[in-house]
Amino acid sequence: MSDGTIGARLIQALRDCEVTQAGLATRIGGTQAGVSQWCTGKKIPTSHNLDAVAESLGISRNWLQSGIGPMRAVDPTSQRAAYRSQAFWGFRPAPPDGGRDFGNANVWSFDPTVEVLVREVLQNALDAGLPGGPAVRVTFRIITLRNGELRSYLEALKWAELKQHLDASTHNRQKLGSLIKDGLDWLADSKELTLLVIEDSGTTGLLGAEKGDGKFAALCRNNLDSNKEGATTKGGAFGLGKGVLWRASRFATVVFCSNLAHPNEEGKRNLRLLGRCDLPWHNVDDTQSYAGPGWLGQRNPESEDHDAVSFWENESLASDLYLARSDIGSGTSACVVGFHDPSSDKPKSPRELATEIERASAAHFFPALAMGRLNVAVQTFDGRREYAAGTPATSVEVDARQLQPEFWQILRAFEDRTFVETLTRPGDVACKPVSLNLPARKIEPKHGEYEHEALLLVRYASDDEAVDANRLAMFRGPGMVVEERKLSGICLGSRPFHALLLCGLAAGTEPTNDAADEFLRTAEPPSHNKWVATPELKTSYARGCVNALSTFLVRAVEVLRDLVKPSSRDLGDGPNSLRELFRIGPEPISTQRERPRVVDQDGHVDEQGRWCVEARIRMKPVERVTLLTPAVSFVAETGAGKAVRWQSLESTTNCSVEGFALRVPARTREVAFSGITDPESHPVPAQESSIVVDLRRVVQVSQVEGS
Repeated sequence: MSDGTIGARLIQALRDCEVTQAGLATRIGGTQAGVSQWCTGKKIPTSHNLDAVAESLGISRNWLQSGIGPMRAVDPTSQRAAYRSQAFWGFRPAPPDGGRDFGNANVWSFDPTVEVLVREVLQNALDAGLPGGPAVRVTFRIITLRNGELRSYLEALKWAELKQHLDASTHNRQKLGSLIKDGLDWLADSKELTLLVIEDSGTTGLLGAEKGDGKFAALCRNNLDSNKEGATTKGGAFGLGKGVLWRASRFATVVFCSNLAHPNEEGKRNLRLLGRCDLPWHNVDDTQSYAGPGWLGQRNPESEDHDAVSFWENESLASDLYLARSDIGSGTSACVVGFHDPSSDKPKSPRELATEIERASAAHFFPALAMGRLNVAVQTFDGRREYAAGTPATSVEVDARQLQPEFWQILRAFEDRTFVETLTRPGDVACKPVSLNLPARKIEPKHGEYEHEALLLVRYASDDEAVDANRLAMFRGPGMVVEERKLSGICLGSRPFHALLLCGLAAGTEPTNDAADEFLRTAEPPSHNKWVATPELKTSYARGCVNALSTFLVRAVEVLRDLVKPSSRDLGDGPNSLRELFRIGPEPISTQRERPRVVDQDGHVDEQGRWCVEARIRMKPVERVTLLTPAVSFVAETGAGKAVRWQSLESTTNCSVEGFALRVPARTREVAFSGITDPESHPVPAQESSIVVDLRRVVQVSQVEGS
C-alpha cells in the first residue's frame, strides 16, 4: 500500500510515464486545470476519470485509488506463467544424525473444535491490531470446490508435488499419518474440497524477515513463538494457538497471504505468500527422507534447493489460491486447505460450520464486538463463480446484541454508567469494585505492590432469561472472555442474574490496570480459558501471587453473592426466583399460611430423558378464579434451583390447563396436575438430577366464577 493521496500517486505516475499534466488532459479529453486540481488534492477524480487515467497511463486503477498493489497494471498470463514455473514445495531434509520427529506437538495442544479455532484466530487477529487504528475486521469464508474449479485450485497449490509427501506420511502409522490418509480418502471419494479462508484487516500483516524473529517467522516458520509485541494488551503468549489451523486441515496444510503495514527492508509490502504443510518424518520413494514440515514458495537463491521463501506481489497466484487482497489495507489471509471439524464424527455442511463460527465468535468475543474493537463476518461460497462475483450463498455479520443480548445490555449500561445500587427489578444493572492485590513483579518490567480495582457488573435477569441465567463471564483488556462460570447455586433463593467481571485494562485506563492486565495474562495457561497458578506466574511475581489470584476470584463471587441474595423481607422456603412472583392481584401474599403450596410431588425419568411429574397443590379457598403457574427446577450435584421448561401440562383434579398455567375455580382447596419437562432445557441429563416443583406465579383473575 502506497503512502500519500491520490494526487501524490498521480504525480508519481506522470513522472514515471514521462507524461505532463497537459498531455494527460489531452489523452483523456479533459483540461489541464482539472488534472492540476487532482494532483494538488483540491478535487478527487470521479470513478470514470480514474478508469480513464489508469487506462491512459497503463497503471493499476486499484493502486491509483487506494495505493494497494503495484503501480503498473499486471498481466495475469505472465504472472501465472511465472508462479507455475517458480513455485514448489520445499520440505526440510531429515537431520544427518537419523533422528525422527513424528509430528508437531503444538497441533495436539487444544481440543480440535471449531469453537477453539475461532477463539484462537480472533485472539491472534486482535493481538495484531494496528496501534490507534480502526477496529479489526475478520471475515471467515467457507468455499466449496468441485470439478474444474477443484482441478484448477490443486494445480495452483502444486498438488502433484505435495501429494507425494502426504502419501509418504501415511506409511509411518502415527496419529497424524492416519489423519492424513483419512483426508486423502475423503478427497478421492467426495471429489470436492472445502477451504476456510480467514481474512483480517486493520492489522499489521506478517512483518519481519523470512527466518529468525518477527511476526512472519513466528507464524510460518517457528514453533512456540508468539511474538507478542506490547504483551500487556495481548491475548496470548505461548505461540501454541496457531496449531489449530493445521489441525483443522485434512492435509495439515495452511497457506498465508499478507499485506504489510509498512515495507520490509527490500521495499516490498504487498501479497507476501507462503504455504506450510506440517507433516511427520517421512520417506519419499525410499530414496529421500524428510524431517516433516514443508513450505510452498519460490526457491531461495541464497540457499539449497529445498529452501522455499515467500512469493511477493503475484496477484494471479493469490487469486488462484483464493487469497487475493484487493483494497482492504494491511492484514493477513490464511487458507485452511481441506477444512473440517476434526472433533466431529460426521461431516458438517458449510452452513453448519458457518453457524458454529458465528456463535463461537459472539460467545467468546462479545466484549470486543460490543465495544467496537472487532467486527466479524461469516460467508459461504459454492464455487469460484460466487466467490469471484462477491455474491456469497450466505453472509452474516456477527451481532453480539442478538447472540449475547444480556451481556450486551450490561456493557451498554457500563458505557452509559446507568447503574443501580440494589437489584430490585429485572433489567437493573449494579456495579461493584472487586480488589486484586497485585504482588511485586520480579522481572522486567518490574513494579512494586499495587491494588487494582476490577469491576463486577451484575444484571437482574427476567423470567424469560432464567433458563440461561446465573452466568459470570470474566475478561481483561483484549475483550476476549477468558472464563465463563455457571453459578446456579451461589446462594439459596438468589435472584437470577448475568454478570461480567472486567479486569485490567477492561476496567479503565488507570496506571495500575496495565499491571493487572499483565498479571492476569501471565496467569493464563496455553488455552487462555481460565486464570490459574501457571509456572510463569510463580517465577515472575513475588511470593504470595498464587494466594492473591485465588483470593481475588473468591472475592468476586462473594461480591456477586451479596448483590443477588434475597433481601430480608424475602426470607422463606423455596427459590427466590419463584417466591418473588407470588402475587394475588397487585399486592404480594402477606403470610406463608395464605400462600398456595405444593404439598406432594412425585415423578420418574422416561425413556426420552424427560421428567414425568405428578403434584398436589393446597390453597386457601377464595371467592375468585385463580391462575397458578407451576415451575420445576433441577437439583444437581453442583447446586439447586436451575429452572427448566415444561413440555406439557395436564389437569388431574379440580383445575383446567391454560397454556402452562392451571385455572382453579373459586372456593377450591386442593388441585392436582401432571407434567412432562422439555429435555432441550435440561442443564444436565435428567438421570443425573433430582427435581423440585414449586409455584412461579399466583394470580386471581375474577371475583366469581364466570364473571
